[in-house]
Amino acid sequence: MGNLLPTIYHIWNVFVTSNLFNFVVFIAIFAWIFKKFDLKGMLTGLQKKVSDLIEAAKREKAEATQELKKAETAVANLETELTVIVKEAQKSAEFISDKILKEAAAQIESIESNAVKVIDAEEKLLVSTLSKSASKASIAVAKSHIEKVLAETPTLQEKYINESIDELDRLNF
Repeated sequence: MGNLLPTIYHIWNVFVTSNLFNFVVFIAIFAWIFKKFDLKGMLTGLQKKVSDLIEAAKREKAEATQELKKAETAVANLETELTVIVKEAQKSAEFISDKILKEAAAQIESIESNAVKVIDAEEKLLVSTLSKSASKASIAVAKSHIEKVLAETPTLQEKYINESIDELDRLNF
């Protein structure tokens, strides 16, 4: 055994001073870290997350493909739909234009009718005013003529007074 101890010491010395000891310590620390932090579970979890992300991306791709097909189908009839819409818009514009023109013509007729009525009313008012003025003027001329005739012939004045008194007497009875 005496020989054995220097050999063990020599082996221990070689083992401690060589990289083999460092490697074994490094492996032991890694083993402890793997057990402590459950790196295997973490790696499995990460692998599952990546797998789930890939599956989600595949589903989204399939959905996007379906949406693309729907959009392509919708766009396929777009030209005919636009043509129909344009034709309907033209018909609507023509209808509105005709309606506006008819309403404008009716308003013009109404305005002309009202203008004729106003002109007729103004004409009647003017004729009435002129008649009134002519009547006043003729009364004034007649009055001055009667005054002149009565001033020239005083006997007529008495005759008119007597006729007026007789007329009043007849009205009282």
